[in-house]
Amino acid sequence: MGLTIFAAYLVLVVVLGLVASRGQRASEDFWVAGRRFGVGVLVLANVAAIMHGGSILSGVAFIGAFGGVAGLPFLAFAVGIAIVFFFFARKLRQSGGFTLPDYLGDRYASRKMRAWSAIVVAVSSVVYLVAQLRGMAFILERLLEIPFLWGLALGSLIFVAYVALGGLLAVVWTNIAQFFFMWAGLLLIGPVLLQEVGGWTGVMQQVEQAAPGWTSLRGVSWGWGYFISWQVIWMLAYCTRLELVTKMYAARDSWVAQVSLPWTMLIVMVFLLYGNMYLGAVARITVWEGLASPDQAYVALVSQYLAPALAAFALTGIAAAAMSTTDSLLLMAGSALAHDLVRKCVDEPRGVERDERSYVWISRGAIVAVGAVAFVLAIPDVALILRIVSFAVAIIGAAFFFPLIAGMVSSRVSAEAALTSSVCGVLTTLVWIAGTLAGQGWAQVLHPGIPGLLVAGLAMALVNSFTQPAIAIGGVAAAAEEGRGP
Repeated sequence: MGLTIFAAYLVLVVVLGLVASRGQRASEDFWVAGRRFGVGVLVLANVAAIMHGGSILSGVAFIGAFGGVAGLPFLAFAVGIAIVFFFFARKLRQSGGFTLPDYLGDRYASRKMRAWSAIVVAVSSVVYLVAQLRGMAFILERLLEIPFLWGLALGSLIFVAYVALGGLLAVVWTNIAQFFFMWAGLLLIGPVLLQEVGGWTGVMQQVEQAAPGWTSLRGVSWGWGYFISWQVIWMLAYCTRLELVTKMYAARDSWVAQVSLPWTMLIVMVFLLYGNMYLGAVARITVWEGLASPDQAYVALVSQYLAPALAAFALTGIAAAAMSTTDSLLLMAGSALAHDLVRKCVDEPRGVERDERSYVWISRGAIVAVGAVAFVLAIPDVALILRIVSFAVAIIGAAFFFPLIAGMVSSRVSAEAALTSSVCGVLTTLVWIAGTLAGQGWAQVLHPGIPGLLVAGLAMALVNSFTQPAIAIGGVAAAAEEGRGP
């Protein structure tokens, strides 16, 4: 039954990819789907990209382990989306670019900034992908009753195939299908748990008895420093979330880009309360003791409380959630490498001219390469899926937060300051991540993204004090002139 349901879903995804591939006549079609999405389509695509497989599998695992309130970044999410709404969405869409490195390269008139940003996007996407591929493999292992490695290989192949075929159009239409599969899967288990385990109040009382402190602000084991840094990291994560921010380019206009965000926030808030906190609490009091890994908690809940056919459908929904973010990450990495690195930093300075379809094929090759690297790195069991994701968002936040926010609100920031900020922030974050994984005491006090962010901010302020402001070029300059009017 699991094989039949998953096969039907897989056929749907492949068909959508093939249909979308027929409309790829230029790089704009492949990377930003011709910039023609309305509010409804963009909201569903945004939500599907945020609510990935890791946010469900490891969201349940992480909150089950450490406590519900500590793990729910409500305030961080609201602030992060507000930053995108007020500062990023309109300007990104008006600039007419394809990628985040595209904006930064034009804003600071710097090929170095563009190339560095493209590399950061590709590397952080690989880290993200490791988490998503492992989540997909856990699901396929249980759903199809195959070894973990086979599930990992199959999931990687599926992702790479339909993204390389159809580009953003395939990503968004499959995201919409994945959105409905995902919510159907999540909602199937709700009534059963309500009857068997209890409602919200009863479950919270039971989990507090089983794990004292679970419902407190800091959970069962967090200090105030780590709790605050966790909230800051997820604020950075949501306002620099690549798969969300870059979808602003595909909106029909800047109004659509902005209006899609409050609706996205509302749906994700509902998901956090039910899909993470309630299910995490139920897992803690019902299946926790028998788990080999906390990341298996949701799968164990589904297997224990649902009939085989319904369990297969629910697990297919989580597989859909894993796909909904992974496809966006693959496309972002491919477009950053093909458009920003090859076209803008290699071909154009040398006077090399290629037709648009050549860059589409380069992007497809990059997608295959990034998927292969992520597959290899996903084989060893390194950490909780959500922890891996938090490392990826820490790298992205340290790299892009200050160059983006400062570049959008001020005309007095230099290219040297933006690049130094990004490089120093990323390097500091990587050192802190290495210390965290090695179990060093100094690295356990704060999340790696916090020192990275502090160093990035200080570096920008210092270098900007003795360098000249950058003058924007290209689409960013044109959008600024349009905003000023006659």
